[in-house]
Amino acid sequence: MICVSVGEKDYREAIRAASAFDFAEIRLDLLDRVDPFISEKIFSSHKKLIATYRKGAAGGKERLPVLETAVKSGAAFVDLDISESPAFISAVKSFCREKAFLIISYHDFKETPPLSDIDGIIARALEYGADAVKIACTAENNVHVERLLSLPEYYSNARIIIAGMGKMGGRVRILSKSAGSWFTYASLPGRTATASGQLDYNELLTEQGRLGSVW
Repeated sequence: MICVSVGEKDYREAIRAASAFDFAEIRLDLLDRVDPFISEKIFSSHKKLIATYRKGAAGGKERLPVLETAVKSGAAFVDLDISESPAFISAVKSFCREKAFLIISYHDFKETPPLSDIDGIIARALEYGADAVKIACTAENNVHVERLLSLPEYYSNARIIIAGMGKMGGRVRILSKSAGSWFTYASLPGRTATASGQLDYNELLTEQGRLGSVW
């Protein structure tokens, strides 16, 4: 399963882009303007969207009503970074319950940490109430690639999403399906990726198809 990450600046363009795919992530933090009204417009337009609103200029008080409206309007998932405050995560979890999956994400933009560190990260995310845990790390060598690909099987009692960044990140994304990742991310065809290592949707679909035909 491939989720297309939409990083359009205009919410109307984001809606149009997402409508071409079965599954998409809306990067609310990349929009020029976002409020509960816009959130309702976006998430009532599609049945399978992830609402992602990373920390930045907007604080928790501004983001919380936007995410709550997203869930009420039909968002299937909300993605929160594990660095968010426990209170913020708890508040989002309260309105996600029985309405949307809560994904708790960890990002490492320098490397892929040892399994002992990842174990603690996943345990903390599950304690926070994550329905799925996303591990997105920079893969600089084969050891990093193999470590990321091992996570879905190693943590088979949880929903694990793996995403590679950096120079070998694309390899992780191509192999993620066969490794058992719940899904992975791709960029819009012909558009700038929202994360390092992302392949565009068509390229990722083609490469995963080739892999499947070989196996």
